[in-house]
Amino acid sequence: MSQENHKKRKMNMSKASRGIWLVKVPNYVAKLWDKSPSDMQVATLRMENSMDAIEPAKVKLLLSDQVINLDPEKMITSEHELKLSKSARATQRTCIFSTVDDEEPAMEGWITHKMECHPVCNSQYFMMKQQSLRDIKQQRIAEPLNNIVKNFKPVSSHIHNREEAKRKKEAGSRTLSKEAIMELLFQAFEKHQYYSLKDLAFITKQSVFVLKTILKDIGDYSKNPAHKQMWELKKEYRHYQMTDSEK
Repeated sequence: MSQENHKKRKMNMSKASRGIWLVKVPNYVAKLWDKSPSDMQVATLRMENSMDAIEPAKVKLLLSDQVINLDPEKMITSEHELKLSKSARATQRTCIFSTVDDEEPAMEGWITHKMECHPVCNSQYFMMKQQSLRDIKQQRIAEPLNNIVKNFKPVSSHIHNREEAKRKKEAGSRTLSKEAIMELLFQAFEKHQYYSLKDLAFITKQSVFVLKTILKDIGDYSKNPAHKQMWELKKEYRHYQMTDSEK
């Protein structure tokens, strides 16, 4: 490995033991910090120790006047509270790295706490919310119409749909003669020995009442558990041999 490649892989570890808080801030705070120059003081951190040993210390974030004045048209609350979401014990250890231009990368430290930044509910916060609601509120404007607008009522049944339904109804309600129906039934029983009444109605396109009347003359209602609720032809109309189990 060359000396040049070895220099590229070198990392500054002088701050490796430093603890870092990872804080999630609101969007309006993040936008102000993006606008601020690098030498500006953006906020002040204030910690208040709790009287109870079990409760954690209260941490407040106060935005500086210089940052708030970067966007003077908007009302921005300055006081925020940092709430602990996860500690280092409850999360995997995560480290922070940084690179600046052509300088060597550096390890900035380890994340010890994950916190969330919430605005304090005071008068400034409520004024900020009122302003944001006014900005997003849509104003209704009445516009005069010079021409008459025709409103068409929706149609649930179109002409071609009605014609198609009528054609299907006429085709389904057309009752064939008894001889024609028997011919259709014989053709069906040439393919299979047993049929349900529903299947025969689908094949012949005839009503169940008409089919039942004809099947009583030419068919037997099967009592065999294997073909329960199915019809077969009577012996005198069959053209196949009966098995020993059916005799």
